[in-house]
Amino acid sequence: MIKSFRDKNLKLFYMESKRDRAIPATIERQLAKKLDMLAAAHNEQDLFIPTSNYYKRLSGQFDGLSSMRVNIQWRLMFQWKDGYAENIYLDPHQDT
Repeated sequence: MIKSFRDKNLKLFYMESKRDRAIPATIERQLAKKLDMLAAAHNEQDLFIPTSNYYKRLSGQFDGLSSMRVNIQWRLMFQWKDGYAENIYLDPHQDT
């Protein structure tokens, strides 16, 4: 379930279907689908399926965060605590 957004534009996109140029039009449909999956999740295990989510618990400089793939370039980043996704934001993914 979704508890909070770090990004105001992402919150408006999800809650009120408001478009913003900060969110690429090419990912809007997939992004909405992934946010719906986050909202429907009751526990962390729900996020591992489908495997195309590429759900990961991160470490290193992103310790404490989780990510879910939107597409090859974009990830949803968030903290998963007690059955809730918190501080959700959209991140331009870069392989390092």
